[in-house]
Amino acid sequence: MELNKTHSLRAAVAGVFALALSGCGGGGSSSSPPVSVPSPTPTPTPTPTPTPTSTSCSGMNFLDITGASASGTSGSGFEAANAIDDDLSAASQWSAPTIPASLTLDLGERHLIREVGIAWHLGDQRNSSFTIEVSDDGTAFSALGSSVQSAGDTLSFERYDVADTAAQFVRITSTGTSDGNPFAIVEAALFGCTLGTESAVAVQPFDTSVFGLNPAVAPGRNFDLLGWALDTPATDPSDGFAQRTQEQDLADFSDEFFFTSSDGGMVFRSTIDGATTSANSSFTRSELREMLRRGNTSISTRGVNGNNWLLDYQPDPGVTVGGRGGLLRGTLAINNVTSSGNDFHIGRMVFGQIHAESDEPIRLYYRKYPENPRGYVYFAHEIRGGDDIYFMVVGPEFSDRDSQPEDRNDPLGGIALGEVFSYEILNAGSRIDVIIRRGDRDGEIIGHNFVDMAVENSGYNVVDEWNYFKAGTYTQNNTGDPDDFDQTTFYRLENTHN
Repeated sequence: MELNKTHSLRAAVAGVFALALSGCGGGGSSSSPPVSVPSPTPTPTPTPTPTPTSTSCSGMNFLDITGASASGTSGSGFEAANAIDDDLSAASQWSAPTIPASLTLDLGERHLIREVGIAWHLGDQRNSSFTIEVSDDGTAFSALGSSVQSAGDTLSFERYDVADTAAQFVRITSTGTSDGNPFAIVEAALFGCTLGTESAVAVQPFDTSVFGLNPAVAPGRNFDLLGWALDTPATDPSDGFAQRTQEQDLADFSDEFFFTSSDGGMVFRSTIDGATTSANSSFTRSELREMLRRGNTSISTRGVNGNNWLLDYQPDPGVTVGGRGGLLRGTLAINNVTSSGNDFHIGRMVFGQIHAESDEPIRLYYRKYPENPRGYVYFAHEIRGGDDIYFMVVGPEFSDRDSQPEDRNDPLGGIALGEVFSYEILNAGSRIDVIIRRGDRDGEIIGHNFVDMAVENSGYNVVDEWNYFKAGTYTQNNTGDPDDFDQTTFYRLENTHN
């Protein structure tokens, strides 16, 4: 669920003008009687066209909050502006010294508000009680949600469904915390749609030289790849499947599918024609596979062991594992997507994953149609041993979770080819959260969604399951021209576990 900023329609008032008439006399010895000229009838002043008062629109976008104010703060460094600064670290929070206290969010103009998102301080340790109110003028507020309580199970955004309401201001008022300590919000978000004409978001240039990458060396000299193996569409002659380059061999490796760009980025290119990783795989990839063993070949690549990690809600297996829970964070640009093939396949690729033994808790997709300048981002969550369900992150709203979104309208707040953006895939507890930002990893948040595996009864909370991250380019097209390809360039890549 995500957003785009919009603009209200303005009424244009026409100017009023009057025509001045004059009379004249004739020549000769006799004078003509004067001509009576009637006074001109004044042109009435048009009535200004009122600002549209529509209260309906479609979309679940991450709305642009233009300002924040509070009834009080706990002191310097805890100002209201911290709650809208796109920083999800605990150090950047609005905190109130007493309860009750209010945080007011200003959207700049009226939007249809459909959900409220809050990343709470200590959000995975305590409950916070609060009310939600809305206003058109910032003075007269009406209740939208009363006696609301946080779940206390996440540091990411908790999402609160509210009655669709048109407003410019949203006020969040604290009524208590379960530990009695001050009320604090790390980041606030509003989700909904514009009531005016939606405007396309312009692509902002990004200077990739800030990453300090060397274009003259192999990717493994710019990035620490000892914790990864690489699969590409090249054919391994020993078995006919995709070539794998193990972690200890990646420092100086490059080929036509994996190389360094002119600005030092790490390029993953995956052509439609090429080898797949197994007989059960339908698509090619140029993609890194997480290897927590970091070259220690005494540890198997598969199984519940030190090479792989557990989802944070899995029970203790009683053996040493590579970690529990995790964060995959990348900064990249998608350079090309396929434009040939059948309609279901074109322009569709995966650039980040959590992979389990046989299933995929997360596949993060980018989809752009050839006629559109922008693409949208969504993810699939595969029920263990079952089917996929789908969640939009940046793009059009859709209601059928059992089918991949196929909306051909240009997502005006989406991501263009060549645009630098960042993503975070975070597993903590039973949730997997996805956040998309423009620019680098500290950039503006433009999209968020999550899946709660406990709520979905996903089936991964067992002792014999194991997981690993994947990042790169995983083509989702096997019907296009053989030389057609997907390509991404990564500028940062980070994987961490508890």
